[in-house]
This record gives sequence, structure tokens and C-alpha cells, in this order.
Amino acid sequence: MMIKKCIIFDDNDQTEEIEKLIRVGKDRGVDIECEQFNVGSPEFTEFLTDGEIDLSKVIREYKKKFSGITFHLAVFDWNLEDDSINGIELIRQFSHNGILRNTPKIVISAKLRIILNDIIKLTEVKRIKQLTLLVNSDIRGYIEREHYENDIIYFFLKNDESLDLIIEEILKKFSNLRFGNKFVRPNFNGKTFLEIAEFIENNDSIRNEFKKEIIEQVIAYLTEKI
Repeated sequence: MMIKKCIIFDDNDQTEEIEKLIRVGKDRGVDIECEQFNVGSPEFTEFLTDGEIDLSKVIREYKKKFSGITFHLAVFDWNLEDDSINGIELIRQFSHNGILRNTPKIVISAKLRIILNDIIKLTEVKRIKQLTLLVNSDIRGYIEREHYENDIIYFFLKNDESLDLIIEEILKKFSNLRFGNKFVRPNFNGKTFLEIAEFIENNDSIRNEFKKEIIEQVIAYLTEKI
């Protein structure tokens, strides 16, 4: 049975939904491990300043709790009960800080149709700005809140993991292991898996070089000499 890890960002407690997600997922052949991060809830004051979401605190608390974990899916509630910060802005800030960059993301809302209709009614300049933000946020889908657990399971059943996510997960899982001095690029030599993960996390060109080297070395190792 495949094991998939997801995280849900919501201002309300999602324990009941998570229990259902795990139960139904297991029935359909997906072993799901799911965390929740209750951004916007007044009960979690570590995320707030003067009753409002403080993104610097959110980012700090996320890194403190989940920095060594790779999630296969991140689910963001659009409405976080904050006038200035919603799920889309949270995704943007996370990406800017190198968080969940390789993890697929979906957005849920009980008022999705109303939200999209409100965007359409904006002035052209504001409408283009909002739509550009939605497109550039690298979101896999926007879904209704009702029975969103089924959409998560469907996603896991129908989507393959990216190479970036696979590499990230392995590097973090075996964080204390250390690479030998066999890389063409000397910056990779002798570093632990965790150091490599942090090194390539926010640098696309270096990450691509690392992937290329790994693939070339694996092919060379598996190729039979003639």
C-alpha cells in the first residue's frame, strides 16, 4: 500500500475530516498520513500578532515543526478568517521562503463560486492582478470544501510524484548520511544529505545540476561494461 503525506492549512480544526480521509484512503489502497496547521484560529496565538495573522510567525512555526518532513500534497483553505491574508497569499509567502516548493498544492473553499464570481466583477486592472496571482501560485486545483477528502484521495491515486519531490524526500529522510567526493561539482562533495537538501532548495540551477549528476551516476553504475 502506498504511503502519502499531506498537510492541511485551515483556521478550523480538521481532526474529524482527517480521520475520515485516513479511513477512506485505506479502503481505496492509499495509506495517508495527514497533519494540520491551524493558521488564523484564535486558539493558536503563536501565529498571531494583535489578533491578526503574522506571516513571519507562521513561517517560523512551520519550520520549527515540519522542516524535516516532505509532504506529497498541501491543502490550503482560501478563507483563513483574516481580512488581508488568505490561502493564496500564504502559498505565495511560503514559496518565497522556500517552503513546500516541490509539493503540489490545492485550494479549498465553501464559497469558491462566490469568490471567483467576485473576481470577475472587479475592474480590469484588479481582475488581471488577481488572476495572475492565481495562475502564478502553482496550484493544481481549486475545489469545493464539501467532501474534499475524496478529492485528496483522487489526487493521490491519479498523480505521480515529481523527481524534485522524490529527491527532496530521500535527502530529508536520510539526512545524516554523507555523500562521497565523487561529484563533478565540488560544492556537493562531502556534504550530508540534509545540507544538500538545504543547498538546492532555493536555487533552481544548482538543483538541476544536482539532479543531472545523480541521474548520470546512477546510469553509469547500472550500465554493464562491454
